[in-house]
Amino acid sequence: MKSTLLAVALTLAAIPFSVAQTPDGSPVHRLYELYSWPQSSGIWNFCLLPSPSGVNIHAEAIFNKKFRLTDLAQLKRKISELPTGARIIWMDGMSSGETPAPQSRKLALPPSKTVEEVERYAGAHGVQMEIPSSSPD
Repeated sequence: MKSTLLAVALTLAAIPFSVAQTPDGSPVHRLYELYSWPQSSGIWNFCLLPSPSGVNIHAEAIFNKKFRLTDLAQLKRKISELPTGARIIWMDGMSSGETPAPQSRKLALPPSKTVEEVERYAGAHGVQMEIPSSSPD
């Protein structure tokens, strides 16, 4: 019985929490999902939203104009507002369980130079990035 309780306690301790709380009890998100897609003009759009407990965000939110960041400067500004220690997962597609919206076929990583620039910027602000291994050049 003790070994079972120890195993459960160790498992729970290893699970990263996506939301912490401030002293006043308001939530501070620690896990974010970043989505990116190109416009026909070659400009990249981004969407950076708090991750709901590690479950991918629905397409309606990703492509909602009120959450859209329309250039790299806006993305950097949003990253600079995140709490130190936050983690961003750069998604290169939708979750496998979701029926993709037509616009989700556009999801892609920008050129590797842009990806590296965002990763350096985030690191300088105490934000960790998780990026899929394949990014276009």
